[in-house]
Amino acid sequence: MIENIWKQFHQQLLGFIASKVNDQAMAEDILQDVFIKVLNNIDSLSAADKLQPWLYQICRHAIIDYYRSKRPNSSSDELEQLHAPEVDWAAAYSEQQLNRCINTLIQDLPAHVSNILIDSELQQLKQQQIADKYKLSLPAVKSRIKRGREQLKTKLQACCNFTFAAQGMDAECKNQCGCSVDS
Repeated sequence: MIENIWKQFHQQLLGFIASKVNDQAMAEDILQDVFIKVLNNIDSLSAADKLQPWLYQICRHAIIDYYRSKRPNSSSDELEQLHAPEVDWAAAYSEQQLNRCINTLIQDLPAHVSNILIDSELQQLKQQQIADKYKLSLPAVKSRIKRGREQLKTKLQACCNFTFAAQGMDAECKNQCGCSVDS
C-alpha cells in the first residue's frame, strides 16, 4: 500500500515541499521523513478519501519541524505562514475522483500508448529517458505522447463533466468508464 501511495503522490508532495524550502536535496530528505511517518502511522488514517489531505498535513508538519530545527528562535507567526490554505474537502474529493478516472482511462488505452503516458505524465520521466527505456526514437515517443493525450482527452470528456469557475476546475464523474470513487 505504501508503494502505491509513493507512486501516486511522491512527485506532487516533493513539489509542495520544494516550494516551501527552496532546496531540492533538503526537500527530498523531508519527503523521505514524511514517508517514514506515513509508514509508521498509516493505520491511524480513518478513511481512504482523506489520504491526500492527511499526506499534506504530514508534509506541513515536517516542513515546520525543519524550520524549527534550523532556527530554534523562530516565532510561531513565521511558522504559521508555512501552512497551506485550509483543505477544501469537496475539491479534494473531486480531485481524487478525477485522478481515479484518469488512471483508469490511461490503463484502458493501448499498452504502447498507456505505458508511455504513465512514464511521461505520472512518473514525469523526460521524453529522452522514455525513448531510451522503450528503445524508440525521440520523435516516436513525442508522437505517442501526443496521440495518447488526445485519446485520453476524448475518453475523459466522455466520462466526466468539467465546470470552470473562479475557484478553479470542478469535475464530476459520470461513471461511464467505471472509475468513480463511489463504485
